[in-house]
Amino acid sequence: MGLKRRGFLASAGLALAAIALQGCDRAQSTPSGTGAHTRYTCSMHPQVMQDKSGVCPICNMNLVPAQNGAAPAAPAGHGHQHGGMVHVDPATQQRMGVQLAAASMAEMNRTVRAYATLSADESSTVAVNPKVEGWLRKVYVQGVGQPVRRGQILYEIYSPELQQRQREYIDLLQRKDGLLGGDSMTVVSSNMAMVGSLSKEKFRARSRLLAADLSEDLVAQLEKSRRVIDVVPVRATRDGVVTQLASHEGNYVNPMQQILSYAGNDSVWAEITLFPDQLEWLRNGDTVQFRSGLDRATVQRAKVDLSTVQIDAQTRTARLRMALHNPRGAFRPGAFAEVEILSGRQRSLAVPREAVIRTGRGDFVVVAGTDNHFTRVPVQTGIRTDELVAITHGLKEGERVAVNGQFLLDGAAAMQAPQLMQASLGGTEHTR
Repeated sequence: MGLKRRGFLASAGLALAAIALQGCDRAQSTPSGTGAHTRYTCSMHPQVMQDKSGVCPICNMNLVPAQNGAAPAAPAGHGHQHGGMVHVDPATQQRMGVQLAAASMAEMNRTVRAYATLSADESSTVAVNPKVEGWLRKVYVQGVGQPVRRGQILYEIYSPELQQRQREYIDLLQRKDGLLGGDSMTVVSSNMAMVGSLSKEKFRARSRLLAADLSEDLVAQLEKSRRVIDVVPVRATRDGVVTQLASHEGNYVNPMQQILSYAGNDSVWAEITLFPDQLEWLRNGDTVQFRSGLDRATVQRAKVDLSTVQIDAQTRTARLRMALHNPRGAFRPGAFAEVEILSGRQRSLAVPREAVIRTGRGDFVVVAGTDNHFTRVPVQTGIRTDELVAITHGLKEGERVAVNGQFLLDGAAAMQAPQLMQASLGGTEHTR
């Protein structure tokens, strides 16, 4: 803690003690009378009653004669009677760092902050199963969450079954070449039916190779070289992110086994977890802003649809699920996103957030009256922003509240409460 801060706290503590002890010292020094005809009271503190003129033991104001034994009404500007009142001179206010702000009308909207977990869009998921039996010679995917690109090799497979299909295709090519090797006119006229049958068989065999994940360029290579490709690479058919990896290098696989799966990343699902007090502020159509946890410069917006809300019976939280457009892939499944939900705007009476004292018995503000008097007033609050708090009950527009130093003022009022009670009881004893 710096020297300046220690000095400020020391000055504030001395000021608070001086304020609290001021009333006690003066109350002890005030002589008691014996039932004089004229009684005196304080216009600011009607509970103070004395038989002799003097000053108020609380605020040091001159006492005035009571009217028919009753205290005069409090002056204008002190309509609040909910909490203790304290008088603080300007010099002490400066040492305590007291700053004031007026309650005023403001356009406000509640900002709900939360986090969203991202998951893949199930409608774009691609399950990768081998089309033939064989052994995985190499797997190019390391784990879940890895991005893949269209045309990227996912794995390589060694399959005797696929090799046999290639040999059958090469045999068909060679037989057709043999029929077409002589005089084309003679061959066509005498063996037209056989050539047509071979062409159909070739088309079927080629389709079977393509269905077994042999790519177009590999089939073209096979037709040109007429040599069997022992290890066949299998490529991704679209961009995406790996969501599951079930097999590894060396595994024996068949068409019933899934090797991996990946989902397209053009769109993702965002699942927002909300508490009940946050959920009650949301309305259909409110704007939701998502900020990527991987690239904070990337921001996407969406609209609230409360029809997707699901309540967790165990945690009593709500899950709001939304589809999120993901053009650059910054919102990756498995990661998280920061969420800000902006509720609809409303015009409310508001004070700075720092002015509100939150306690277990409710919220309070310290209201500044005339002649450097401060009163603690209970208030009911509404929506909160980063800077303001809406006041739904307890304040009027234009009333000034303490923004800094209000905790010292509130503490001083609480410390003076016993002196107020003592002074009141002392006045009652005099009347007896």
